[in-house]
Amino acid sequence: MAFACCQCITPVLLLFVIGFGILPCHSVNITVRNSADKICIYADMMINFTVQYQTITNKTRNATLQVPDDVITSGSFCGNESSMPLLKISFGKSYEHYWSISFTNTTSSYKGHELTFAYNISDKDTFPDAKEEGIKVVLQNDTMDYVPLNEIYRCNSVDVIYVSEVFQIFWNVHLQAFVDNGTISTKEFVCKADISSTTAAPTTAAHTTTPAANTTTPAANATTVPVTTAAPTSSPPVKPDTGKYNVSGKGGDICLLATVGLQLSYSSSTNKTDTRILNINPNLTLASGSCNESGRAILTLTDGGKFVEFTFAINNSSNKFFLKEVKVNVTDPDPFSGGNDSLNYWQASVGSSYMCNKEQRIVVTENITLNTFNLQVQPFSVTKGNFSKAQECSMDDDSMLIPIIVGAALAGLILIVVIAYIIGRRRSYVGYQTL
Repeated sequence: MAFACCQCITPVLLLFVIGFGILPCHSVNITVRNSADKICIYADMMINFTVQYQTITNKTRNATLQVPDDVITSGSFCGNESSMPLLKISFGKSYEHYWSISFTNTTSSYKGHELTFAYNISDKDTFPDAKEEGIKVVLQNDTMDYVPLNEIYRCNSVDVIYVSEVFQIFWNVHLQAFVDNGTISTKEFVCKADISSTTAAPTTAAHTTTPAANTTTPAANATTVPVTTAAPTSSPPVKPDTGKYNVSGKGGDICLLATVGLQLSYSSSTNKTDTRILNINPNLTLASGSCNESGRAILTLTDGGKFVEFTFAINNSSNKFFLKEVKVNVTDPDPFSGGNDSLNYWQASVGSSYMCNKEQRIVVTENITLNTFNLQVQPFSVTKGNFSKAQECSMDDDSMLIPIIVGAALAGLILIVVIAYIIGRRRSYVGYQTL
């Protein structure tokens, strides 16, 4: 292994990320070779892992795992007809923690397929006073773009992938799989974040993690990243822009679709009058997640220091999906996290989508609410990357409005006729008495 000093980082950003412990100031250089001793996978990147865990006193702590200089790559291999190429890095005192990435390819391109991060929460040096024990494994589909074969993927910008109380931070990534004849390419495929930025500024931000369900607590020692500070406000900002998001399954096909304008409101458990209202900006938001057709799908939206994770489930008795859980993490201006795993919103039949164009308010906890606009979501049974027929929310459904109006009008007319008839009968009765 060889390590180099940090490069491609602006001085201000360098001081910031090192000062708060977000990124290590070295890169790990790895090569995987085949039986002919030729390079098949090459990687030169900076990696940092941060895990939020519960202590035995039910407090939330952050543990940061930096890749040391004594990693091993046992388990890495170049792949064959039946197995994907795999890059695996093991580290820790007994090499009990590891990170790996598998690769898939077409006739003209390749990409990362699945990321795996395993950590031993029984490691008391890294996770002091941890409530849980044993090895915990986090799986995540990679969000890397397809890269032309014989080109090296380059992404100097910060990229963060969050799932299951873990965020994986990548920086200064140079990566090539399916290396041709052992020769690392000099032709670079530049990631979108680097193209859209003149400097290596972060494109996504790190996540804090979520406490136990139905609780809302400020995250202790939360990792901080450079994001825009939102001042406390009691009036909502402008209506959020609508973003289009998707999650792909293991085969690369889209398995979850969502279109939504999203606004987050939250307050601390100690000061509920100080409410912060933040919009999720779709132009800066990274969508990630996972799908499981047997009954669980996750969509995670990352916008700078704002993270919202939606978990969908299926009610087998009614064959309807619904929003079961929402987790919220904010790293700036004040570290905050909360969530609820006992929700029951956005119900629709499996194979269809749920739609609500009008503003809808989702109460997550007494401290967290989400306002959605122009919502359409389908977490299961997506066909050809398109939404299926939508089941609309009651606020959008105007089909009953006309019958109600007509019915009310008829009822009013009948009432008038009845009153007129009674008055007429009384007048006739009085007239006969006079005669």
